Amino acid sequence: MWKIIRSRESNFESYGKGVAEIKRLMRQSSSEGRFEGLGLLKVPSNGIFPKHIHPEREEIYYVLSGSGILMIEDSEVNVSEGDAVYISGNVQHGLKNPSIKDLLVLYATAFK
Repeated sequence: MWKIIRSRESNFESYGKGVAEIKRLMRQSSSEGRFEGLGLLKVPSNGIFPKHIHPEREEIYYVLSGSGILMIEDSEVNVSEGDAVYISGNVQHGLKNPSIKDLLVLYATAFK
């Protein structure tokens, strides 16, 4: 199986929690394979993608542009363009953006 995903055909939408937008490019169930999702997160200036947890899925963030703060468990770590972060999923994690430029992050999730 293979698939071409045309991201320009998808739009950002409000995440519904915090102040962030999400563009879901691909999402599938565990019955369809180990790979669960792919998308973009946009956290605007002074925005937040709130802490969350998903023990059934691992996640990778790749910072495409901007800079921000990764909130991971009780720590905060600066991240910027070109940084990649692996998250096992069973720890609370989120992003916030105290900068004046949008933080744009590619994310990918996989079932454990």
